[in-house]
Amino acid sequence: MEEQLEQSKQRLHFCMAVIGGWFGAYMVLRFGHFASAVTVNLLEMFTGAVKSNWRLALLRLGSTALYAFAILLTAWLPKRTHSDLRRWAILIDMAAALLLCMLPDNAGDCGVYISMFAMAFQWSTFAGKRGYPCSTIFSTNNLRQFVDAWVQVHLNRDADHTPRMHLYGGTLLSFHSGVLMVCILWRLGCGQWAILGALIPAAIAMSWQRRDIHLRQAMGEKLV
Repeated sequence: MEEQLEQSKQRLHFCMAVIGGWFGAYMVLRFGHFASAVTVNLLEMFTGAVKSNWRLALLRLGSTALYAFAILLTAWLPKRTHSDLRRWAILIDMAAALLLCMLPDNAGDCGVYISMFAMAFQWSTFAGKRGYPCSTIFSTNNLRQFVDAWVQVHLNRDADHTPRMHLYGGTLLSFHSGVLMVCILWRLGCGQWAILGALIPAAIAMSWQRRDIHLRQAMGEKLV
């Protein structure tokens, strides 16, 4: 049963990576901004100020603050609720997808704020797997970890790194399958409605989250 639980958690992690890729690609295609990581926002905040583009600087300051607030919530809520934050993260992603598809094309700033909050909450809730920090919303560290693990396994003949290689490789594949699906839908002319496709992996993720809860209950774990 422990192996079933571990597989359930891993499949849930990969589903969330699909959603992360879906949101990232959608925001770039529709609003020209990768609204999943704070790095770009911090850069644009400072470069906007240097260019005296105070509107941009203040908008990016606001999105960075909102990102930090979402992270704050994921640290604060577990001590004050018995609810599974993973369910919250999935529901927030679903709500964000519905809101984004209804925004007009000239509401990119609002779209950035919606995506930033949802992705920050997801990132902090699904912060890692098997003891490794493994993001479901961007790929920089995941790529580094995968390449390093691949070298250790295939060139240095150290099989101990196989689980790490599989985790990061699977996360990269899942994330970019979400990216690919958005690109296909965009080419098919779905436009702003392409984000609604993220509801499919979200629904699958919800089913894996429920399965995880049932397995943990069957094993006698306290769900706190």
